[in-house]
Amino acid sequence: MFFFILLLIILTHFLIGVYDFSFYRIPNLFLGVLLVLYAFYAPFFLTLHYVLISLVIFAVMLALGFGLYAFKVIGAGDAKYIAVTCLWFGSHGIIPLLFIVSLVGGFLALLYLLFRDHVARLSDWVWLKFQKAETSYPWLQNVWLESGTGSEKGKRENIGSRMIPYGVAIAAGSIIMLIMQPITH
Repeated sequence: MFFFILLLIILTHFLIGVYDFSFYRIPNLFLGVLLVLYAFYAPFFLTLHYVLISLVIFAVMLALGFGLYAFKVIGAGDAKYIAVTCLWFGSHGIIPLLFIVSLVGGFLALLYLLFRDHVARLSDWVWLKFQKAETSYPWLQNVWLESGTGSEKGKRENIGSRMIPYGVAIAAGSIIMLIMQPITH
């Protein structure tokens, strides 16, 4: 069961990273999946003390994240995503997690500075593939929260030229942490 949940967590982080890269948004559905997985995981593998500490860390990170969002430093999706991710890693993993996410985010920012046009074209290409897949398979619109029928259908006005999808860094940092230090506390 542990391996299955770990695989689902990694897959969810991967999907969040891909979605944020192409749509510059983080769906609440995927964050909800991470929360539900935590609800199934925590009672079996974590002590009550560790779960309570993790919930406090989650609340603090959510408050800090929304404070940063209020000052337009990060997006609301990024604020929610980092809080949910910190819930998973708790007190033992929060510092290494934030360090790895910062490193990946810095590397991502450097890539965006150096290869701005190429990264933008790749993001557009991925976005167009999602649009085409949703046209061919309408049920996929429910997976991606109707990205093919919503405000992004056929246009990408919500994306600025200087924006970096930091959800990609959070997803990559989370996956790296899960591989380096599986959640066993």
